[in-house]
Formats: sequence, C-alpha cells, structure tokens
Amino acid sequence: MKIEHLTQSLLLDTRLLKRVKVENYLLVHLDLRPCSLTTLPAELPEAEIMGKGIDEKVLPKMKSLSSIVEPDRRLKMIEDLKKEMRKAYKEVVERSEQYRGHIEWARNLELKTLQFEVRPTVRELYLFKDKEVEKKLERLMKERIKIRQEVLRRPPPGLGRTHIVYPEEFNGAWVKEMGTLYGYPKCCVERYASDREKGISVEERAARQLREADEKGEADSLAYFVGYFFPCHPRCPSAISTGRRFLEELQTINPELGELYKTLLHENLELVRRQPEIIAEHRSRAAEAMKKIHR
Repeated sequence: MKIEHLTQSLLLDTRLLKRVKVENYLLVHLDLRPCSLTTLPAELPEAEIMGKGIDEKVLPKMKSLSSIVEPDRRLKMIEDLKKEMRKAYKEVVERSEQYRGHIEWARNLELKTLQFEVRPTVRELYLFKDKEVEKKLERLMKERIKIRQEVLRRPPPGLGRTHIVYPEEFNGAWVKEMGTLYGYPKCCVERYASDREKGISVEERAARQLREADEKGEADSLAYFVGYFFPCHPRCPSAISTGRRFLEELQTINPELGELYKTLLHENLELVRRQPEIIAEHRSRAAEAMKKIHR
C-alpha cells in the first residue's frame, strides 16, 4: 500500500491519538526518527477511563495492604498485589480495541516493537525499524533494571520519590543514549542530562525559558517537534531545523498531514509551557488516591 493511502487510513483510525499517529508512528516509518515511545495506557484515547477501571480492580487489595504491619506477610501481600495489578492491566488495557489498534498499526507500518514494564500497570511501547536500535534498546532496558535495583539496595540519603521510582532519569549516560535513540539534537540531550544530574527541574527550566522567549517574541513552535521533548532553548537552531525537516516531509506526502503537524507543534509548545502545572496536578491526584487507600 502506498504511503499516501496508509497515511489516510491511519489518520481516520480513532483508536490512536493524532499526536501518537504522526510523531510516534509515521515519523519512525519515514525514517525521520530512529525510535519513538508511547506510554500505555496514558497515551491511549480512553486513558482516564482505563485508569479508573484498573483502580476499581486493585483498590480493595491496596486498602487491605495498608492495615498489615508484619514484614513477611506484608511482603507477600505486595507481591500478590503486583500480580493483581498486572492482571488488571491485561484485562483493561491489552484486551481493549485501542491497544490492538496500536499493535496493528505497528505491523501495518512495518515497525518493530519492544515493551517495557515501568510499573505493574504501566508499559512503554517502543517503535523502531532498525535491528541495531533494537539491540541498543534491549541493552538500555537491562541497564535500567540494574540502575533501579542499585538504588533500592543502596538508596542515597535525601532522595525524592521521583528519584527512587525513576532513578534512570537521573543517570546522565543512560539519558543521553535514550535521547539519541529518540532522534533528539545532541545539544538538547546534553542540557537535559546535565539538568537531571544537577537536580534541576527540566520542566520548570523549559517552561521559564518559554515564558521569557514569549516576552521577546522569540518562541518558535518548530523547536517542539515531538511531544514531551524539551529543547535546550526555545530558539535552538538544531531543534528548529529538525521540526522544519519533519514538517516539509509530511507536507510532501499530504498537505493535510502538514497542517495537522503544525497544530501538533503548537500543542507540544503549550504542553511544555504547562508542564510544571501538569506535574503539580498529577501529584495532587496521587495524594488523593493515597487518601482513598487509607480510608
């Protein structure tokens, strides 16, 4: 099937978010990105409904866990709870038509897949074409597990919750390799890794830079060429060049696709602008969820 027909069919499929279709599937298929990441179920159209469905299945067991204090019994309950959470994920997410849509389109676009369990109810779906990318991903996921195990064995004093749950995000070497696989400019990858290692909030830094650029009329949406990407600066030449290249390639295939990508660029910019607020909202919801468990 020609790329024009494939693209049209993909754009009509409501089982995938528009941003995911273009940035995570098409850009990899077109060899514009070596690899992409889709978080499941967070980046599915009915993510909120699925999240509630999973919660309904596991919340009763989580509540019973909070009342157990004996170490051995508690440890066993935690392992049982993880099994229940994985089961709930399979029942709610993997049996859904939306999940099937993502797997089908990977096959339709001749993309290889690799899934990683971030938590019992969260998976990362990596899409790529090259065998070497697959080898690198497999190695990096093994390293990721080792980094997590090491932090659990010897947690440095004063670590925040995010650092304990996602320690790989603060490992400069690991972050740099992943950023390169995603096709991010080297200068942006270096800045991101440096910020993380120094304990600087990348999200707050990027949002602040964007506000300052707005005041000077310097912000360029082309620099935000995929979602959840934080350029080293809103006027980063390499990031803008990448965004322009993607836009031109998509416009060549279909002018309508080019217009859609322009919309996504603006949405990505706004996403970076709002990241500190989004993180605060997420923490608030997590705190409320914990209150429900202990009621």
